[in-house]
Amino acid sequence: MGEAKRRRTAALFSEHFPGGRGRCPVCLSTHVIAAPTPDGLREFYGRELVVCLCGAAWEPVDEAGIWNREDEMCSTKEPCDNCAFRPASPEQADKEKWNSMIEKLKTGQSFYCHKGVPIDPGGEDGFKYQKHNRNKLRLCRGYLNALGKWWRAPADTGSTS
Repeated sequence: MGEAKRRRTAALFSEHFPGGRGRCPVCLSTHVIAAPTPDGLREFYGRELVVCLCGAAWEPVDEAGIWNREDEMCSTKEPCDNCAFRPASPEQADKEKWNSMIEKLKTGQSFYCHKGVPIDPGGEDGFKYQKHNRNKLRLCRGYLNALGKWWRAPADTGSTS
């Protein structure tokens, strides 16, 4: 990224991060409203939703938890409050399905964060991920933490002679 483009991007995202509480991830508008998630959707979509005049609704990403504000798809520092990788998450209720997904992830498939992604209650996974454009997908911090554990070299248990 050139220096001029980097500065323009930093200025655009300095006040509100796309997909956060103050900027739409679709149209980048700041004309958004945050509200508690309706009771019927709270188990799956978390505590708060943000809605834009363009019609997009999303769970806001914690802007304070972004590693690099100049990169709108940068991972967060910590897993979110309703991460699929947290113990006893609803996603892990079906053990067979969860274990099958973990095996796929261990062989190279990726798992993306849902925060800041427009919701789609009728969609395959409940969100409108831009699967055709990997540059618009943020890797899930819970997945990245799990990946680090899976790839960690086994501890040295013996001595060398």
